[in-house]
Amino acid sequence: MITKTELIKICSAFTEAQSIVKCERIINGFSNHNFLIRTEQQSYLLKYYKTHWPNIGLEAQRFLSGFSVCPAPIWLDKVNQHAAFNYIEGDVAQSHISSIPRSLINKLVQVHNYDIKTEPMDIAKELFCYQQSLVYKQYQPQIEAALKVISRMSFDEGFCHNDLVKENIIVNATGMYLIDFEYAKTNDVYFDLASLAVSFNLSEHSESILLADYKKCISGEFKFTQSIDKLNNYKLLYLVLCVGWYEQRAISNKSVELRAQLDDLISQNKIKP
Repeated sequence: MITKTELIKICSAFTEAQSIVKCERIINGFSNHNFLIRTEQQSYLLKYYKTHWPNIGLEAQRFLSGFSVCPAPIWLDKVNQHAAFNYIEGDVAQSHISSIPRSLINKLVQVHNYDIKTEPMDIAKELFCYQQSLVYKQYQPQIEAALKVISRMSFDEGFCHNDLVKENIIVNATGMYLIDFEYAKTNDVYFDLASLAVSFNLSEHSESILLADYKKCISGEFKFTQSIDKLNNYKLLYLVLCVGWYEQRAISNKSVELRAQLDDLISQNKIKP
């Protein structure tokens, strides 16, 4: 663990050490170490990336911060995998909202329209990583059915966040902001839409509104297949990925909540093997 003395030394690269008044570990977040650094003038988020250096995501954040979509990276140390961002004061988005605000959908559309193409996310390959897990074995017929369904549907390509849990959405008086673009890359935009639907546990009516509002927010030059069936299939695959990830790390409170959603989705007979 990084000590306070080491933190101050790291922070001296982007702010005057004598101006630092507070350094504290932020508990939220499982993939990286996050620290809130407060100075006499402003506050910063310092991240230590434990797995990979997200060059694509950082460049996207640099660009999208200009449209108030996300905080801007202000200092990068690729060698030691450290990055500092302007800190956005606010609270994590709550799951009790009845529908996704149009303002957030507009920001998501801006992310999806970010003009870069990467190797697309291979959802079947991602799922294959959990093939020995209990959740994969339990729902294998539904997983295979969902993969077949989306393979027959058009690919709604976009630059996706790919980790759009509510914990990565910050809310304050000026709006809603996205954070943590570590897994951002080209994908079907339905992966992000499914993430929102799952994270906020939207009703079927609210999901229909989400898709309709999304279609209204995109420009005419971008195609979008408005389909609740496609959303349901992506929700199932997203839920399996999330449950597998949390159970692998023994984060039971998260996995139990998401398993309940997965069971509910299947019990409603929306995914047929």
